[in-house]
Amino acid sequence: MKNRIAASIALAAGLALGASGCSLIAHNGTNVQYAPSDGVEISAEGVALRNIILVADQSGENFNVVFTAVNNTEAPASVSITFETDSESSLVEFVAPVGTTSFGNLEEGQEVLVATLSNLQAGQTVEAFFTINGEGDLHEYVPVLDGTLVEYQQYVLDQSMFEVEAVEDVELETEADAEAEAGAEAEADAEATTETE
Repeated sequence: MKNRIAASIALAAGLALGASGCSLIAHNGTNVQYAPSDGVEISAEGVALRNIILVADQSGENFNVVFTAVNNTEAPASVSITFETDSESSLVEFVAPVGTTSFGNLEEGQEVLVATLSNLQAGQTVEAFFTINGEGDLHEYVPVLDGTLVEYQQYVLDQSMFEVEAVEDVELETEADAEAEAGAEAEADAEATTETE
């Protein structure tokens, strides 16, 4: 009788240990930090940039930098992101206000940051270097998306937005050239007047 009780206890102990032993040596997945959405996350100095993605416009050269900034400090934070490909780079700078601020949705009045890169397609990732309040050496690969998925269509920037900017740049250059030419003519006239006297 005693042998049966001892055997039952030993068997129960063996089953209990076998059933719970996995948790003693297995990796606990709930302790792994990860970005649960399509984007990536970076944090330093009390500031976190969450769900960072690039959304391409129709030309495939201008990318809306979409993310949410969470600033848990008591002051606005200066942030810069440099996106780099093999042949070029694009720098984006902004200030993250205290609290939670979303970027990238024009329809909701959010600030829009644009990175201009060629030869970059949806489905790829782009190397990004982050500086938060002067703290550098933060590095991540940011996914590049487009408006194929309905939830990202609101972030696809209108191509006309960049055409207007291009026209304005040309107009500014033309005005600057005209002013420079007028200045040169005035200087030449002044020199001619001086020589005549």
